[in-house]
Amino acid sequence: MPNKLCSVSSLLLLFSLLPMPGCQSGAAIGEQPAPLDCTLVLIKTGPRLEPLTKEESDKVFAGHIGNMERLAHEGHLLVAGPYGKEKTDATLRGLFVLNTGNRQEAIRLAETDPGFQAGVFSLEYHDLATGAPLRECLASVLAQADAAKREGRQQAPGDGIRGYVLLKASAGEAAQVALRGLPGVLILGSFDQQSAWAVLDAADVPAARQLLAPVTTDLGECTLDAWYATGELAKMATFVRR
Repeated sequence: MPNKLCSVSSLLLLFSLLPMPGCQSGAAIGEQPAPLDCTLVLIKTGPRLEPLTKEESDKVFAGHIGNMERLAHEGHLLVAGPYGKEKTDATLRGLFVLNTGNRQEAIRLAETDPGFQAGVFSLEYHDLATGAPLRECLASVLAQADAAKREGRQQAPGDGIRGYVLLKASAGEAAQVALRGLPGVLILGSFDQQSAWAVLDAADVPAARQLLAPVTTDLGECTLDAWYATGELAKMATFVRR
């Protein structure tokens, strides 16, 4: 498998072309709206063993980018980003948050990805319920992208990208209560109705541990994974679900 499809830098291109923000900051999560039912898709290393040729790699990668943009413009893809080096599962490559809680619809949408169709990626599906205003974030980002296009401005690959940390905590509802209102919690939700899931405003895993220090005993068993996305994610406290 060529490095182009394996490296973080190649995946960053996807999210710099269409920078997907996260949403609410911990300081703004006081009163929770009714949860938005989504599907979180973990993108993992696929079953393909035979390396792609350069021509095949270029075609799959271009298709991957195009499909991401299409899903976002159609309102299906709300949040996306690649994993960093510090992760609890070596097969993790990236994630999608899809604007549907219907598993069959989520599978239909995710499997349009050319990387999956070529066997480069495999996909793992989980329920995600969150009060974060993901749809409003998407609408704002697309409006900014359209404005940039009209003005003839182009982003270079990787512009505006920074590190975050993804948290999954086994204590579930108790962990959500502990995390709600904690500074640095950008997205907070329920993962498969059992665990708490959050995007943390931390540059790396050690920084995330420091951020979580006041509530560590309330979280149960945790996983922390480095993750990359647009720097706009840290500004999402201004978005409010309607």
